[in-house]
Amino acid sequence: MTGHHEKKLSRAISQVDLAAALTSLPKEQENSVRYTQEELLGLRPKDKKKNGARVEFVEVGSPPTDGVMTPPNFVAPAPPPPTPASPGTPPTLDEGVLKEKANGLAPLVAEGEKKKKKKSSGKNRKAAPTGFEEFYADAPITPDEHEEEEDLYDESRPFPDRVQTCIQRYRARRNLDSDRANILTKYLMLGGVDSTAKMFTGGLDKETLENSTAAEIAAIQATDYVQTGTKSAKFYDGSDNWVVDFEGVAKGFFSYRIPRMFSIDHEREVKLYSHVIRNFLNYVIHHRVCPEYTEDVMAARKVCDLAEKELWAIRQLQSKLPGDFNVAASTLHGGRYKQYRLNAQAWSLDDPDSQDYASTNQGFTDTEAERIFKTAVAFAGDDALFMKAMKPDIIITKTARKFYEVAEVERPSLNTIAQYASVKNSKGETGYIKALGVVRFKTWEGPGFEPEDFTDDEDGTTEVKAEEPGLESFWLEDEILELVFIGLKLEVEVHELNVGIKFFDTVLGLHCSFHTYLPNEKMIYWKEPALNTRPPPTEDDPDVEERAMEAIADREIEEDEKYLGGK
Repeated sequence: MTGHHEKKLSRAISQVDLAAALTSLPKEQENSVRYTQEELLGLRPKDKKKNGARVEFVEVGSPPTDGVMTPPNFVAPAPPPPTPASPGTPPTLDEGVLKEKANGLAPLVAEGEKKKKKKSSGKNRKAAPTGFEEFYADAPITPDEHEEEEDLYDESRPFPDRVQTCIQRYRARRNLDSDRANILTKYLMLGGVDSTAKMFTGGLDKETLENSTAAEIAAIQATDYVQTGTKSAKFYDGSDNWVVDFEGVAKGFFSYRIPRMFSIDHEREVKLYSHVIRNFLNYVIHHRVCPEYTEDVMAARKVCDLAEKELWAIRQLQSKLPGDFNVAASTLHGGRYKQYRLNAQAWSLDDPDSQDYASTNQGFTDTEAERIFKTAVAFAGDDALFMKAMKPDIIITKTARKFYEVAEVERPSLNTIAQYASVKNSKGETGYIKALGVVRFKTWEGPGFEPEDFTDDEDGTTEVKAEEPGLESFWLEDEILELVFIGLKLEVEVHELNVGIKFFDTVLGLHCSFHTYLPNEKMIYWKEPALNTRPPPTEDDPDVEERAMEAIADREIEEDEKYLGGK
């Protein structure tokens, strides 16, 4: 039966004339009944109940016994009659016409009214770019900006004026946090730029803000100056003692100042330092601040790339050197590691972070040291050297502090590594003796540091003895050689045995291949001398200086007590 009704329904639908129905629809709408306002008001419920309305219920017919399924029986209230918004007051056309939505429902807001916008909470708002993102690039300058910079960076202007303008505009266009600002400030101050904090300058008044352009306001708020006639001798003063050297300042900053004033315990820190300076140099090139020094700026940018690799390699070498072989030789033959084992100390066992600042080599017992030393001589030395190393009377004959520069690195082959791995340790386990390679050093003149607290009459410089030209060879583990780079500079304490073997067990310093000690470093903590009003000690009164110092200390204590008492 179901199939018969479906066929009848299909025939009935196919006989419907859709074109005629569409044609007659507008006519039916024109002839449809329209109600007046009085008629609509008469449809209101007759009972006087408050909020009352008569509800009529319509019973939906039961479904046929056969045919298409329909919903089950249910009783639903009839829709209420339409009523105006305010009874007795007819709507006017001036109040607006309701717009019809796509779903057939009209909104409650009239056309003349403005829809309120929701205020953003700010949670999903993206942070403004800082200018230091990985793929950030300065936008192309507009014609107006180009014309302005043509005047600001014209080569007819003195270089100090141009670079001062560049630094001030760079700070204004970069979102520098405290870390990046500190890095940039230290770099600029090393180069002779006065970037010290300006005290007691106060804020800008309303009149200045209203009558000044953005460029003038930025110039007023600037903290970096390159000018003549400065009071401090550690900044550029316009004399002939200063030269323009972007590359030299970059070398001195990364090779000397960064290791002594900043942390390099993590690779991300090293990358941050190089990124900030590289970003500034890119700005100098992009805006053509000093075209006559373009090659020098490009060379300084290469120093940033090199420093990023070498500083992190040096940090890793600090925890790996001097290496297992050197420690074993020192333990056996009276060096620094004799009867010394770092892992025997309680603090290294209790401190889980000791590996971050202590050497990974924690010393060996005499048995372990002897096996490592003799294995190295057997594989890396010749037969004559091996026979000498087997004698019991091996002693240190010479000890010297030397400065070296890496000239050649010879890493072990895979076959050599496999041979070392097959050697058993004192417990009969294999794989614990590391393969050795060869590093060749040439003599270096030293870092050139001047020691502190020396008078003009004292000489604290370290004398470097002139040695015969040539290379000196040392044995180092392969895991160390993979971090060693050509040009690495070392300051070590070298011991020589009576059998001809050299080793070092103390590393006093590791430096970059571009190590540079600038004369500017001598002026970092310089203060202008001031007249001392205190009388000097004499034969009649030798304790006058001590009494003066005691008086100063007592005065400071009284001031502290007053301050703390007021709290």
